[in-house]
Amino acid sequence: MTSRERAPWMALVVDVPAAVEEELSAEIGSDALGVLVERGAKGWNVLEVCLPGDADVAARARAAEASLAARGLSPGGRVRIRPIEDGRWVERYRAALVPLPIGDRFVVLPSPRCEGTGGREPLRIVPGRAFGTGEHPTTRLCAAALERAVRSGSRWLDLGTGSGILAVLAARCGAGAVVAVDVDPDAVEAARETVLANAVEDRVSVRLGSVEALAGADLDGCVANVAAPFFLARAGEIASCLRAGGSLLSSGVLAAEAASVAAAFEDAGIETEETRTEGEWAILVSRRRGA
Repeated sequence: MTSRERAPWMALVVDVPAAVEEELSAEIGSDALGVLVERGAKGWNVLEVCLPGDADVAARARAAEASLAARGLSPGGRVRIRPIEDGRWVERYRAALVPLPIGDRFVVLPSPRCEGTGGREPLRIVPGRAFGTGEHPTTRLCAAALERAVRSGSRWLDLGTGSGILAVLAARCGAGAVVAVDVDPDAVEAARETVLANAVEDRVSVRLGSVEALAGADLDGCVANVAAPFFLARAGEIASCLRAGGSLLSSGVLAAEAASVAAAFEDAGIETEETRTEGEWAILVSRRRGA
């Protein structure tokens, strides 16, 4: 198939160990329409990542192979590319979405067709957005920490908001105002749709940008689900947006990286009070000194 004949959607198909399925799904499916998971045998599952036909699918395949190799897995034969000809991928993707419990109080409903909350408070996201639905351990760690940390009327920052689900959750936990920022324009659009779907636009504002826009904002708290290098490079800027005694909930960090992130926070005047883990992922619960 030539580039001119390329199907409007392409599938990146990757065999992954079931034990790290969510982690690899978040890596391999970044910026995709979505990811379908087919349960396999002998501890392996199949991820089917839907990408636009004009995407650099070959580069995505190489990145997927690198993700497998980084975990000591031979990528040979485990990564394939194929066109999606039938135009039914979106329908199949949406049909596969199911309610997802998150934290102690909430359940994410990633489709209008999802039913059954199990007595939990529903949070809705717009299907077809691969910016974080709650499947990944770091999102779950952030959600549980927000439930414990948010106080009624408090002012929060959701740094690297992605789908916007954590900003909505903070508002539902009682925050009076939440600023959600992301450097990806597509994520900003997705987050705005999530805010509207949950009717919290009176308390959650979504902006394109990063932490530098909030310097001196004197916020009560910040939740940041981003990678460890960001924290290492910009701990001081994060501190500058918090009031004395303000909370920082930082995930997207591997447990093996937590000590170095905590050291960077310490140098910036942020004291880490607790580190919680889920699998190989961690969240640091910290507070700006000076209260």
